[in-house]
Amino acid sequence: MLTTVSAHVFQKTSHYGSLNSRLISLLVDTTIIVFCYSIIFYSATEEDAKLLNWKQMVQNGFTWQEILFVGKALFYNPYFLIMHWLYYTLLEASPRQATIGKFTLGLRVCDVKRRRIKFAQANARYFAKVLSLATLGLGFLLVHSTKRNQALHDYLSGTLVVSE
Repeated sequence: MLTTVSAHVFQKTSHYGSLNSRLISLLVDTTIIVFCYSIIFYSATEEDAKLLNWKQMVQNGFTWQEILFVGKALFYNPYFLIMHWLYYTLLEASPRQATIGKFTLGLRVCDVKRRRIKFAQANARYFAKVLSLATLGLGFLLVHSTKRNQALHDYLSGTLVVSE
């Protein structure tokens, strides 16, 4: 007896990046940036100006002044901001179209016609994130209520985050 099985062809379609996957990629990217910047910052300081070592931190604990000093030293300077900006704009405009966190999760950033974005568009997307933050994070929550899962900065820059 000969039976035939009908073959179904499933076409892979691009789905849009969810808020959860975008948040996880943000955590991965932030970890990478802070780790790299911390190594650069620590290696650039003079020997007598090194921050507390781990043994001293565990034994003595932190005071609020030390926590503020470390926070300001690491993040409140132009080098960190420049590194952060270059990381996002260069990688999202690259041929991979994604930061390391997005690439790890199978996400990529493209324009609304699914083409690679230019450096200028990556800059617009990066700086438009300020508006998404300025609305107390509501600009990011638009992902849940839009057809293409776009945040405010995606709308303003004409970009999409797609999952492939």
